[in-house]
Order: sequence, then C-alpha cells, then structure tokens
Amino acid sequence: MKLQLSQQNTSYFKRVAVRVGVSYQLPRIITCGVDGEVRIWEDLDDDDCTTHQLTECAHAIAYKDGELLVSTDTNVVQSFTMDEGAPAGIITRFTAPATHIIVSSDNKTVVAGASDMKICVHDVTSYKDTILSGHSAPILSVALHPKGDYLASSSCDGDIKVWNLLTESVVKKWSLLPKTNSFSSSNTLCRLTWSRTGKHLLIPVANEIHVYKHENWVLDFTLKDEGVTGIISIVCLSPCGAYIAGGCRDGHIAVWKIPDRKLVLLEKHPKSLAYSGLAWKPGGDEVSFVDVEGQLGTVVKVTDGQQAAQETEARVTAEDLFGGEDDFPPSHMDTMETEDDDEFSISRIKSKLGFADDEKGTFLGLPADSGISQTPEPEPDRTESASVMSEPAAPVMAIPELQKPFQPGMSPEFLDDRYMVWNNVGIVRQNSGDELNSIDVEFFDTAVHHSLHLNNHAGHTMASLSTQALALAAESQDDTPSKLVVHHFAAWDGSQEWTCDMPDEEEICGVCLGNGWVAVGTDKRNLRIYTTAGFQRDMLAIPGPVVCLAGFENLLMVVFHNGLGVMGDQNLGYIVLNVFGKKHPVPLSAPIPLSPKSFLAWAGFSDEGTPVIMDSAGLIKMMYFKYGYNWTTILNSKSMTRGKSDHYFVLGASESQGKIRCVLCKGSRYPPVLPRPHVMQLDIKLPLCDMGQEKGTLEEKILRTDLLMGTLSRLGQDDYDVEESRSEAKMSLNETMIKLFALACRSDRETRAQEICQHMPTYQAVRLAIKYAGKLRKMQLANRLGDVAAAKMHEEWEKQAKEKEEEDDLQTYGAGIAPLRRKEQEDEEEDEEDIVHTPNSQQEDRMGANPLVVATIAKANSSTSKSDASGRTRNPFKKPSGTISTSSESCSSSRKGIDILDDIPKAQPKKTQFGAGLRPALKKPQIKQSGQRKALVTDTGKGKENQDTNVQENQKTFPKPAKKASALQLWFEDNKDAVKAKYPELEDSQLLPKAALIFKDEDDAVKQKYKTLALESVNAGDTRKAEESCAVNGDIKNGQELSNSREEEANEVNEKKRKNDSPQESPAKKKGSGIAKLSAFAFSKES
Repeated sequence: MKLQLSQQNTSYFKRVAVRVGVSYQLPRIITCGVDGEVRIWEDLDDDDCTTHQLTECAHAIAYKDGELLVSTDTNVVQSFTMDEGAPAGIITRFTAPATHIIVSSDNKTVVAGASDMKICVHDVTSYKDTILSGHSAPILSVALHPKGDYLASSSCDGDIKVWNLLTESVVKKWSLLPKTNSFSSSNTLCRLTWSRTGKHLLIPVANEIHVYKHENWVLDFTLKDEGVTGIISIVCLSPCGAYIAGGCRDGHIAVWKIPDRKLVLLEKHPKSLAYSGLAWKPGGDEVSFVDVEGQLGTVVKVTDGQQAAQETEARVTAEDLFGGEDDFPPSHMDTMETEDDDEFSISRIKSKLGFADDEKGTFLGLPADSGISQTPEPEPDRTESASVMSEPAAPVMAIPELQKPFQPGMSPEFLDDRYMVWNNVGIVRQNSGDELNSIDVEFFDTAVHHSLHLNNHAGHTMASLSTQALALAAESQDDTPSKLVVHHFAAWDGSQEWTCDMPDEEEICGVCLGNGWVAVGTDKRNLRIYTTAGFQRDMLAIPGPVVCLAGFENLLMVVFHNGLGVMGDQNLGYIVLNVFGKKHPVPLSAPIPLSPKSFLAWAGFSDEGTPVIMDSAGLIKMMYFKYGYNWTTILNSKSMTRGKSDHYFVLGASESQGKIRCVLCKGSRYPPVLPRPHVMQLDIKLPLCDMGQEKGTLEEKILRTDLLMGTLSRLGQDDYDVEESRSEAKMSLNETMIKLFALACRSDRETRAQEICQHMPTYQAVRLAIKYAGKLRKMQLANRLGDVAAAKMHEEWEKQAKEKEEEDDLQTYGAGIAPLRRKEQEDEEEDEEDIVHTPNSQQEDRMGANPLVVATIAKANSSTSKSDASGRTRNPFKKPSGTISTSSESCSSSRKGIDILDDIPKAQPKKTQFGAGLRPALKKPQIKQSGQRKALVTDTGKGKENQDTNVQENQKTFPKPAKKASALQLWFEDNKDAVKAKYPELEDSQLLPKAALIFKDEDDAVKQKYKTLALESVNAGDTRKAEESCAVNGDIKNGQELSNSREEEANEVNEKKRKNDSPQESPAKKKGSGIAKLSAFAFSKES
C-alpha cells in the first residue's frame, strides 16, 4: 500500500468534495474548492488537468451524466457541461450554500443539503422539488437509498434522520453527533452511506462506524479498532461492497473488510491533515482523497493486490452479510474464466445450469457449487379465495416527528449568539463561546428597569421577561438538577433573586411570566405555578408533552401534544387558564389549527389579551370567541415576503391598532443578533376572497372590525374603559356597511343588499340604507328594509332594557338599603304622576272641539309619562303596563316598509348615543313642596339680594350628591407625589393618564384595597345623604306655617293684578285663536 500526494494542486480547498465520475472512456477525478475552480484529473500524475472557473466559491460538487453539479456562492446548485464548463441550467435554490450533493444511480434524482437547514430532492424528469424541513442546524450530508424511497441525513444539530420520501416524514432519528451552530465549526462531516443492497445504513460516530439494519433500525454491528483514535468524518463504500474506507480528522485513513469486520489498512497523512473528501476508483483498489489544504492524493494497493482476485468472492460474501439476494444467473458470471473466450458453447451453459446435453433438455439438477437453493417454494393454497389472494397491501401511515418544546420569541439553542426571548417588554440575549457565557437583558422602557448583565454559569437556555420579573431555566447537567431562577424586580426586602430545583429526572421544558406569577412546564407533564416571590401556589397535570407556555396578566396558555397527527401533521392542543381562579377562557383541551405539515412557530397573547399563534407556513391566527374555542386567520405573512426563503419573526399583536409587530428575516426564520434588525408593523389583513376588488376589501374591513368589537365587549365586561374605542369601531363598522350596501345597490344585487342590512349593528344604519334605496328609486328594497329596521329597533330596546335592569339590580344589591328605599319612592312618584297627567273627562269635553289641543295633550301626557318628577329620566324599557309592546305592535301593524320612518322617532324614547335628532327631551326637576315653591315665587319681588339668599338656602336645603371617587382617584391621591416625581415635565392635569398606566401594573392586592375603599366611600356618602334628607324634611315641617301665610298673601296680590290687567287684553287674545289657547293650556300645564 502507498499514499501519494499531488503537489501540483496549490489552490486552497477549505470545503472540498471529491467525486469519481465515469465517462464513456476513462474514469476521472473531479475536485472543486473555495477558489471557484473545478478541476478534472485523468489520474494523480496528470500534469495538465482540465480547469473550469465556474464561480467565485464552490462548496460541493457531483457528477451526473456528463454534467457537473456545483454548489455556488449564490446559494444555487447549478449544472455545467463537463467538457466546456458552460452553464446548463439551475437545479435548485437555497438561502444558504449547499454543503453536500449526491446523484442517484439512475441519474434521475439529485439530492442536496444546505446550511439553511433544508434538504431538496430534485426530480430530473419532472423538474419538481421536494423540500424536507426538520433539522434545526445546517445539513452536513445526505445519502439516498439505492431504491430511491428513503433518504438519510446528518446535521449540525447532532441528529441523524431517515426520511420516507413517499410521505416526506421522518421514520427514524438518532442523536449521535456533537451540536454546533455552523457547518464550518463542526468537528465531523458525518458523510454517511448505504450498503449496495440498501439493507444497512453506515454512520460514522466518533472513532467508530455504526451499521444499522434497515428493516428495524437496530444497531447490527460496529466497525472499530484500537489504532483508530481520531473522529471518523467520512465513510465511503467500495464498488464491490466488501470494503469500507473512513477518513479521520487526525489524518488517518482506515479501511475495514466487512466480511471479517477487521481493519486491513491504517495509513496516516504526511501532514496529519483532516480529509474533506474520499472516493474509490471504480474497479480498482485505489482510494482518492482531498485534505483541508487543497491537496489531492491517492492510496494505492489498499488490499495488497488481493481485491481483483477475490472481488467475486468478496461481493457475494458482502451481500450475504448485508442480507442481499443472490442473482440468477449469477451477476459474476462475466468474470468466470473460460477455455476459449471466442467460443460460444451451449453445452457448457447447460451443464452449469443442471441440464443434460440432449435433444429433450432433461433437467439433471443444480450443481453443488451453484449456490442456488434446490428447496422448492411452497405452492399457494388453492383453497383460498381469489379475494384473499388479491388483497392489496395495507397502507403505510406516516408517523410525524413530534415538535420539540420551545420558547416563543427565541432563537435556536445551537447558535452561539441568540435571543432567549424577544417580547414587548425587552430582549434577553445569550452570548456563549469557548471563554464567555453571559446573558444580557435590555428593557425597552428604562423606567421599568435598567439593563442587566448576568453570568450564565448554570447554562440557562430558557428565559421569560415581564415588567415585574425575569425567569431563567436550565436543563439538568451531570449531578445538577434542572433549575428555575427568578429575578424579582419589585422585591422590597432586597432579596430579588430566588431559585428552585426540580425533582430528580424532571426537566423544565418551558417557562413564562404573568402579573404576579411564574409558570413552569416539565417533561413529566407537570405545570408548576409560583408567585413572583417564590411561593409554590399550584400544580396541575398537563394532558400531553409540553410544547410552549405563554402568559398575559392573569391568563396562562399551555400548548401541548394532543396525539399523533395525520399524514405528517402535528396534533397540538391548548388550554387557557386564569391563574387567580376566576372564569377560565378555555378550561378544557381544544385543538390548535395548523397548516398542513407545519409546526408551531410562535404563540402568545395580543395587547388586548386574545390568544394568537403563528405556524411555520406564515399564517397568523387569532382565537375567535364568537365561535367558541375556534380560530380565524388574521394575516398570511408569507404573502408579504419577497423571497421564497424569507420569513417573519413575530413579536406581538395589537387588535386596536390592527398591527402585527415582527422582524423580517431574509433567508432565515430567525433574526440575527448583530446588527439588531428593524421592527416592522404589518397591517392585519384577513385572507378573504376577491381581495383585489372593492367588495372583498370592504368585507375584510367589516370582519376585522367585528373581531375588534368582540374583543372590546369582552374587555368592557372586565371593567376596562373601552367606550371611546367601541364608539369609534361602531362608527367605522356602520360606515363600511353602508358602503358595501351602496355597492350592492349599484350592482343591482338587492337580495344581497337586504342581507347586508340584516347584519348592520344598529337600526340607524338601516334607516340610512332605506333613504339611499329611496334615492335610487328601489322602492321594493326600501319596503323590505323597513321591516328590517323595525326588527333592529326592537332588538336594541330589549337589549337596553335588559342592561338597565341588570345595572339597577347591581346598584341595589351593592349599595345597601338606602338605594332600595329611594327606588321604591321613585316608583310611587311615577304612579302619582301618571294619575296627575291623565286628562279627566271634563277636560276632554272642554277641549274636544279643538283637535290640535287634544293632540297637544296626548303629546304632553306621553312625554310626562317618560320623565320622573324629580328630573331623572325614567327607564323607557320597563314594561309593567305593556306600553312598549303595544306601541311596537301598533307601529308594525299600522305602517309597513318605508313608512316606518315616520314612526321611529315617535314610537319610543331613544338613548343619547343613537343620534342628536333622537335625543329625548327631559323635563326639569319639580319640587314637591308646593308651599315652599310658592314662597320662593312670592319673594322674587324683593330684589336680587333676596333671590341670592333664597338660592343659597335652596342649595343648602337640597345639597348636590357627592361625586363617586374611583379606586384610581384614591390611589392617585395617595401616590401623587411619586407620579409627579416620575413625570416632572407634565402638568398636574396630565398626570392622571400616567397614573392609570402605573396603577394598571400594580399588584391585585393593591387594586383590591383601593376598590374596597372606593365602595366604602360610596356607602358613607349614601348615609350622609339620608341624614341630610331627614334634616331637610325637619326644616320644611317647621317652616310650613310661614309658607302657608306667605302663600295667602301672594294669592291676594295675584288676584288684584289679574283684575287690573283684564280690560287691556290684546285683540288676538280676545279672539281666542287655537294657538293662543294652546299656549294658555301649555302654560297652565306647566304651572
């Protein structure tokens, strides 16, 4: 044996692949390097090799049917002609350089793996690519099964995977390699290979070669030797399949004879350089290699000249060893020696196959040295039915690989510099290397906390960040258990850091923070909940393996595996819990909708507290509470990218702003640490149909606004101040619905227009639609919309009545007995007013002659019955006497269609928010003490001084109700100095909004304390009101006699004045016109 080096190849080959392609005449050696040159050698002594400058940098090379397949620096695999080096087409594209290229034996399939963690299987005949994604680090090598149905791959993430190309799923995975973050820093190329029959897979692992069976993926045997101490990086099988060569990192080339499982060659590189490529010479005992410095060399006489003489025996033995089947006729028949090569003897062939040399061709039996078994195969049972014989094979179910746990907003763990978490609060970065391992924490709002720099001696790999705390988690290492470390920023005792060790053999898979709590998910399917100070609060069992956790204030979302998916899909479930034990949004497991053959890329909450997810296909989905626990797609981020390999890294979402905060990652799924990428905001855009037309655009805006309305309603129930946002959303929804209605009318789609009106939120919008239909002279549509408007109006009345009753009940039960007594008094006063304002029979007889007066009386009675004597608006939706139902029935029965517009303002009183034109007129408060009122009227002539005195006395007699103080106001009064110190540039009138933001982040205990104080102040105010009312009643009773005397004097003065003025009445009043009588009647009614 002899190792030879060529000194003529002086170019530097850092990542070099060597392939031996066989042309029609001679075998050749093909090399490429980072200088972009591809060289074709006849042999090692070729002084004038063919050189083609194909690219600036060549990363990998393969030979296919007279063409060279080269991985270029432009991240493409391009084909070039072998003779001229001319471009012949692009095979496939990646977002990073391809690291390994192989070609099937039939030249119909090309497989390439790249540094962007993807594998491309290219069909040459159909020009179709199959992308395999599953590795989390750059690809090291790929190996195609001889039959073309399986593919093996190795990666820098330390995993060896076997793919089923029919189902595009992983059927087996081994974690055998050390993890690295880049192709160049890997200690091994792990160039694996299959046996010639495909029965075994050979994988270089450390200083050994593992041989696995294909049928059950079990380790069959291991090739190793004490002399081989370096890491085996490349393995290459000989053409006959009997020998396996391995190239080591320490410069050794080791060759094993597979039948004997013994080392037959161990040769060292003269410079002890690592090998970057190995290849066997077809039909010979020579191995070609290339080292990392770009030198080409060969190892000759690998088997001491015995390979050519024993090739037939070795091939048969190797096939038996790997479970191969013998061929018939034997495949090595062409190598057998004959007596005369030019003689063609039929008798000799018959004798070797066991036939007699006679005319009948009698079969005598197979010779003993034929190697073919003479045991006849069992004949099939003829009694079995044809249906059983023709039963098709059972379909093979693809079992997908379960997604590993991850932290939302993180980068892969194998990267040296990565993001541990990036959310709305700040960024946690991990810097790891040979000498440095640290964690940097940066807050977007420096008022929350200053930046932190922590040493990562414990090897933390998971992090979660909030305004209250920083949580770090580490996996177990050797004898150290998995640990949770929390930095509590709001700790007042100075002990801001606390740790908690997990039980033995329990690993932390996910961690998240909320408002006053920390949650941890483990591989034992336990959910452990702590307070931010370290108190173990709760422990729950998770239904499946944890995928990720997400928190928002009091809400906790847990995503886990819910079972095996179908056809390569992930089957994930989730629950959303309220940590403080109130109503849970999603208490039971519900499925997460993912795109076909995708995985979960991000999960969290919007700024309003709605669960949001994103899958690897780029679809962002949000939970749709209107339809229970189901989801809707709010954006297809993949459609917003330019490149095929570009992705968006989601950071958060805002429903009120209609934005998705994210980072554009060009050619990757994760953003780089340096330089820090720019944060973008994408508009929420539901992927509806016909988005290029006006109809689709308006429908998308309506659906998006409806989603926001549902969220605002849910927040309103949780005591959030969303009235302004809700009114703006409602106005926008009405405007968009009117535009869509007008578009349908212009398109002569009247049925569609009617359906649009049925989905309008208020009947005022329907009224506008009716007017628009009338302008377009679509009277049939307008008549139909009248019924829709009536139905909308009644629905709103019923809804408001129900809300008013619930509000009254809440005030009654929450404020005590005093409001209950006031409510009873108001009910009695309403009944009295109904009796007072009902016209008696004499008035009807006296005024019956004038219909205008009768109409005025009816209108006054109607308005009077809708107002309280004390000046407070009565509940128009209370139906004790059936007034509303009767009026609505009469309205709908007497008028139909467009005529209902005449009755809408008169049918029932409206709330203020329905429009200025529909605002009901409120009567002025009436004072029930008639004596006191007349005394005040009598004293008006005594001058301005008496008037001011009476007004002051009246104000003292009827004090104003005290304004209710909220919990925020009470907290602001106690902490006004702290808020002022935090925002010195603001005026006092501008401090309350800032105080609201600070109060929102306070602990629940503080909030509850001030809510209780606010409620106690309301009860105290009610008590004071009752006492003042009693005092007022006493003063009135004591001054009743004085009021009566003053009333008598006032009556006498008024009588004299009336008699003096009666002769000078104007002619108009003497004629007694209807207007004058109506005015007199109205004046008498008010007096």
